[in-house]
Amino acid sequence: MPTKEEHDEVLAEELEVLESIYVDELHKVSAEELRIRIEPEEDVIPSIYSVGVPLGETAPEPEEDAPAPVELSLRIRYTDDYPDQPPDVRIFVVRDVKGILGEATEEDQAVPEPGEDEDEETRESITKLTADLLEVAQESLGMAMVFTLASHLRESLTTYIQTRIEQLEAEDSARREAELEAEAEKFRGTAVTTERFAEWRKAFEAEMKAKAAKEEEAKMAKMSPKEREEYKKSKNKPTGRQLFERGGSFVDDDDKAEDDAQEVDWALYTREQRERERIEEEQRRELEEQAHRLALADDDDDDE
Repeated sequence: MPTKEEHDEVLAEELEVLESIYVDELHKVSAEELRIRIEPEEDVIPSIYSVGVPLGETAPEPEEDAPAPVELSLRIRYTDDYPDQPPDVRIFVVRDVKGILGEATEEDQAVPEPGEDEDEETRESITKLTADLLEVAQESLGMAMVFTLASHLRESLTTYIQTRIEQLEAEDSARREAELEAEAEKFRGTAVTTERFAEWRKAFEAEMKAKAAKEEEAKMAKMSPKEREEYKKSKNKPTGRQLFERGGSFVDDDDKAEDDAQEVDWALYTREQRERERIEEEQRRELEEQAHRLALADDDDDDE
């Protein structure tokens, strides 16, 4: 264990070196306690601002002289036998605008002022960074190690942020792919088979029939009793196609009685028969016209 003079000399020499390196970052709380502001390396800062920005949009540019989006405070409390034993090391989150280090719980708090009660940071990221830093401290026993600890924390913080951003991007990409697949599934539909089409057609026809019946009911509700009766009679009359298919007359039964029209059995006639009769009728008319013209010519000769 070093004497008090040796201990004080080591602290004084180390403090002089640290003050020359961390001009703005170092805060001497007391002869036994230091606090150093730790920020990630500059090349990772643009990636932090891009977290949470929708695909295709540009991350906002940070304002000039704006503080780093992630900032830690490394608290060093020297022990009596430092550097033969590591100092008491604590890490506090000062700023984390994008939540890279995880959400703070009720136990987490802002950086405590000297003399205030201090609660352990419960964020997994800080627990990991602290455990890693303590390993480095054990490897550095016997020598001034605060600069080594601060430098290592900056490097490990940068590495953690890079890894975390990659994870967030992978999660975001997987979420977008799932959303696109779900959207595509809406338009992909179901493969059409004979059975499925038959089921669809049956349901569709039933739906159309119900719809037509509803419209028919609404239409008849607006009619007078007499109009409704006439409308029902007209609905019961066969169509022209139905008459043709069963060889019936196109003349209404009432009109048939009045006109005494002869009923034609269209079922006895094929299309070829009707066409042949049409041609024969045209030929007959043509012969009649020729005979008529010849008769007129004979009459003219007799007059002369």
